[in-house]
Amino acid sequence: MNRREHSGALMHTGPPAWRPRALGGAATDLEIDLRSADRASAVTALLAACVNAPDGAPYDADAVWDWTLNRRLQALIAMRVAAGQAQLALQSHCAACAEQMAIELDLSMFADTPVAAQFHWRATDGTELALRLPNGRDQQRWLRAEGASPQALALALIEPSDGAPTYPDHAALTAMLPALDDAFEAHDPLTALRLQADCPACAHANTIACDLEALILDGFARTQTGMLDDVLQLALALHWSEADIMALPPWRRSHYLHRLKDMEAR
Repeated sequence: MNRREHSGALMHTGPPAWRPRALGGAATDLEIDLRSADRASAVTALLAACVNAPDGAPYDADAVWDWTLNRRLQALIAMRVAAGQAQLALQSHCAACAEQMAIELDLSMFADTPVAAQFHWRATDGTELALRLPNGRDQQRWLRAEGASPQALALALIEPSDGAPTYPDHAALTAMLPALDDAFEAHDPLTALRLQADCPACAHANTIACDLEALILDGFARTQTGMLDDVLQLALALHWSEADIMALPPWRRSHYLHRLKDMEAR
């Protein structure tokens, strides 16, 4: 598998933008509904709980809502990498022969400093637009909206330029949509990630759209489910409360679980 070629470094090149911790280090981690249908809220709650500023101060959830999707995704990647879980599996099918393909991603190769939240773009007809990347609030609003037009979504990301908004008319905006999509992808390739993978069966070169945020969130949800199972097992065996179990460092919970398995195997 090869990542689609884009300009810019793949590895983190600037100072750390945050101090992430692994999921499971606090009792409150069990309170986050990581399987909520409201994905934007789940990501916000997760990042507010597990990612601190470089000086160690916690981020307020309102601030995390205002982060761009790129910044939120980079923080999720940082959490996985910090926990030693940089590897991520992706399942897809070959577009030519329908063979199932298992793709292994190394998230550390996607770790980078977040891209600028605003950028300028010039259309082929000379129209210049000031654009901004979508944030968590945009994502939540769009996921809840039914039948929102592409034009409306695009208009929400056009910013005032030199103190005055520049909005193309409906016909011009409709014509611009494909080029605007390309402009956003060129500026922020990670949020709309496309991967290149050759089919092991027929060697067809596949371009695969990868919703990296959804994959990472699903991985954290699986981790949380495992934590809940561990709490249940320890509670049944030792009659400890959930709060007492989660107050233990992860390595001690792991030790007790292994000892219980050893005792059961005798």
